[in-house]
Amino acid sequence: MDQKATVRLTIDNKEITVAQNMTILEAARENGIRIPTLCHHPALSNWGGCRICVVEVDKAPRLVASCVMPVREGMEVVTSNERILESRRTILEFLFAERNHYCMFCAQSGDCELQSLAYELGMDHLTVPPSFKEFPIDATNPYMALDHNRCILCGRCVRACKELAGNSVLNYQNRGARTLICKDLNDLTEDSSCDSSGVCLQVCPTGAMYQRLRPHQAVLGKRGPVRVVQTRCAVCGLLCQGQYSVRDGNLMRIDGLLSTQRPDRGQLCRKGRFEPLVNKGGRILEPMVRGKDHELHPTTWEDALERLAAGMMQGRQRKAGLLGLVSADCSCEEIWLFKEMLEEGMGGHAGLLEREALLPIQGALKEMERTFLGLRECSWVHLSEADFILLVGGHPEESHPLLVSMIRRASMERGAWVASMGGSGVSSAFRTLHAEIASHELAEAVRFLLARALEGSGSFNPITRWRRILSEVEPIRSKDSLKELPLQLREVVEQIASGFMNSLHPLIVAGPELSGKGEYSALQHVMFLALLKGLLPQNGLRLILLKPGGNPACALRLNCLGIPEESEARGAGACLLLLGGGQNHGLGGVVPRADFLGVIGSHVPEELLNKAHVILPRPLWLEQEGSYLSLDGHEMGHVSEVLSPPPGVRRSWETLLALAGRTGVRALPSTMESLRARTMAAMNLS
Repeated sequence: MDQKATVRLTIDNKEITVAQNMTILEAARENGIRIPTLCHHPALSNWGGCRICVVEVDKAPRLVASCVMPVREGMEVVTSNERILESRRTILEFLFAERNHYCMFCAQSGDCELQSLAYELGMDHLTVPPSFKEFPIDATNPYMALDHNRCILCGRCVRACKELAGNSVLNYQNRGARTLICKDLNDLTEDSSCDSSGVCLQVCPTGAMYQRLRPHQAVLGKRGPVRVVQTRCAVCGLLCQGQYSVRDGNLMRIDGLLSTQRPDRGQLCRKGRFEPLVNKGGRILEPMVRGKDHELHPTTWEDALERLAAGMMQGRQRKAGLLGLVSADCSCEEIWLFKEMLEEGMGGHAGLLEREALLPIQGALKEMERTFLGLRECSWVHLSEADFILLVGGHPEESHPLLVSMIRRASMERGAWVASMGGSGVSSAFRTLHAEIASHELAEAVRFLLARALEGSGSFNPITRWRRILSEVEPIRSKDSLKELPLQLREVVEQIASGFMNSLHPLIVAGPELSGKGEYSALQHVMFLALLKGLLPQNGLRLILLKPGGNPACALRLNCLGIPEESEARGAGACLLLLGGGQNHGLGGVVPRADFLGVIGSHVPEELLNKAHVILPRPLWLEQEGSYLSLDGHEMGHVSEVLSPPPGVRRSWETLLALAGRTGVRALPSTMESLRARTMAAMNLS
């Protein structure tokens, strides 16, 4: 049995035993001894640049930086005495003197490590002359700004950009007192390859990088009472863990739980970090009904619910009857309750607003089930193990930016190949191969790719067995495919096929371009291709399917997707919509005609405002708790209520239950706990 090598040392007269590969700083923190730092961050590599963490070792005349000094047997360390404190104060004074650190004018005041350190060390004035020269401010990004005048050049942002985001956009330029942080070749943020993940902003210890969406409540000079809630992000289905800081009922900032132990390094993308802070305007805050003048007017909850219930009951007998459409952004409890009320309680039909994107996926998975039982897509965390990543017909930079960060790191840290087929892929800087193929030609290109992969698959198991099965499912011949495409493009696709088959742990990320107009044969071929390299644990295909919304896997599991053709053709007698937070723009005509239209949403797009007869407000996802399935359906996450809904806005499940009561629907759960239990049972989850 291996025993971890340890050393014994003394820190501040306290004898401790720690692992021999630790630094003095890590050993001190593990034993509850505080050493102040600035350039050090536990989620980043050690730097030793600022020297704030200096300590005395074995009474030597020269102080050492504890964040980079390894421990050794018998070492005697002193972390605080007059000499050490004087050294730290001097370093701090020079940092303040070198740039503009007037806290009363800084947006980060009250939430600044440099400021807190000045309070701690009692530095209330400068004893050295300021040498501050004015530098420019880059405020070209809508979410965050870079103020060089407040930068201490600690390098946290540079390391975070490379080590956590895998982007390497940030670096240094110039020398000496003119040294600045730069992006790419000294580009402005809007012109650079920055993906606005904001991880640099999170680790910045000063106001040099600050978010532009901070409410004024955040600026108080000193740390004030802040309520911190740790919960999941429900925006895109990856269920990233975040830390939400709230003061006086206002959301001040969102941070990731940074960790080198997680596949995603605990970071957040721009959609999870910044977009919940954006005020989109046009929030629905009170019930509204359409009056005799054909205009919407505010009314009471009771009046709106009565009119909505009456409209739905009357609509059941007209045209194609009662129809409900729910958003893939809604929680599992909302989707199940909506479907149960519409279908079991009122005899209508419930479908999904994003059904055009998900129906082909459902069709392809069902078709695969006929030949290969129990197959499912793999968890997105397997991206951290892949040595060949193929992107087909997707735009993860727009839909799932965090996956792009993981792909970049796979390329930079492990040398993984990254290939893409379709209109665009991840950043070209990390792309080994790219086949530029129009959407309407992508299905044939995938068919050709599969054929070439089959030809080069060899005879080893399990490929031999599955290749025989695939040949019986559908004859695939490469000679028939891609006749119209240039020879150069065919060669690229052949290289992709060769790279895929020669890799040990390939993974495919497939996007919506593969499933246009309800066609799913291309998706099926991608699944066959993934099957050629064997399965991952839990019968997982080497495949990740990009889907819209924050909870699409729940809609797939509850089979709440399509709507009857009659509803599309004749229109519905009454239609009820439960919108998600992402439906504040147009819906693209996915709502069929209806004699009566009721809408529940936090924001309602213009096309519905002109048609709806009743509109009820809904909380944002941060304003009510709920359960969400991950993008791939492998993980269940609970999202806590971070903020209270605005006055007069009821939680969605309460609104649906109130509506169910007025339409005569009974036997529905009456509490959130019982609702969650029924929902989990319906999805066969404990």
